[in-house]
Amino acid sequence: MRLARLHEPGEIAVDEVDEPSMRPGSVRIDIEYCGVCGSDLHEFEHGPAPLRAEDRGHVIPESEWSDHLPMPMGHEIVGTVTEVGEGVDRIAVGDRITPCLILPCDDCRYCADGDYHRCERITGPVATPGFADEIVVPASTAVVVPDDVPSRHAALTEPLSVSLHGIRQGGLAAGETVAVFGAGTIGLGVVGAAVAAGAKEVVVSEPRAARREAAEAMGADAVVDPTERDPISFVRDRTDGGADLTVEAVGKEPTLTQSVRSAAYGGTVVVLGVFTEEASIHPNDVMQAERTVVGSFAFRGGHQRDRGEFPAVLKLLSDGRLDPEPILSDVLPLAEVDTAFDRLRDPESDAVKILIEP
Repeated sequence: MRLARLHEPGEIAVDEVDEPSMRPGSVRIDIEYCGVCGSDLHEFEHGPAPLRAEDRGHVIPESEWSDHLPMPMGHEIVGTVTEVGEGVDRIAVGDRITPCLILPCDDCRYCADGDYHRCERITGPVATPGFADEIVVPASTAVVVPDDVPSRHAALTEPLSVSLHGIRQGGLAAGETVAVFGAGTIGLGVVGAAVAAGAKEVVVSEPRAARREAAEAMGADAVVDPTERDPISFVRDRTDGGADLTVEAVGKEPTLTQSVRSAAYGGTVVVLGVFTEEASIHPNDVMQAERTVVGSFAFRGGHQRDRGEFPAVLKLLSDGRLDPEPILSDVLPLAEVDTAFDRLRDPESDAVKILIEP
């Protein structure tokens, strides 16, 4: 079958590989769509990156890349089950599913508490073979897609779950104000989720015009170009002195500072962007304003897959409270996966989310 793999930074190629073998407790999926994620782009530019590595500076040294390359890529998947393994009775051939790919160790303190997305085993690069013709995954990860949710929308279940988990971490309540810094896929998902949750006012800071337009289409009440106007004062003006909840969805030091200083006194800041470099904020911005800064990583998966963000997002997509159409930019065939990466990395491009269709 065909599988797109990262061979080195800046080089992704579609290779011919053996079909994955079936295992007990697994399902085989014909992939219909797989979205290009921001983490895919990060590894395309910088090489294999760990999901966690506090004690190693959040990097995989170049001397260890040979342990991971060539590395399969793609994890925002939707497809149809074509085969079920021994012992599988929850999923049937013909089911359309999206895999919630958090595989817990079931042995650490976090798994014992049901916080499977915090599992100590989740440490290496994502390395999921989603840019492919088919994939075999544990049946325990499979979440069935409702019949009335189009596959091109269901392919966004994973990133939208990241967004929804973010506002849940921030404790957003109906009637509160929200400011989002960055209108990529995750930031736009935050906008849609916040609107669906009943936010009173949603403000977005984003330098690209096309993405500001997408934010408005997702329900943002106001947008600002931070290259033309100070986003901190803009947010404060729109939210009576500061937003109840701010979300950093870029992964850069300037937007981190803006997120903190745009939050109301006593407000909450959610760090949702993935940072490639260290960043700092002034501690007094937190202490003197009694702001709370929280992190948000991935979504609830593992044995929480049917009670976490995946089914919640699919419900929002099904009943129309969340329309991801403004996020979707294009669909490209697997043979053009390198073109998708080039477009998404181009700062002049209007693309937000590109789906790969085998």
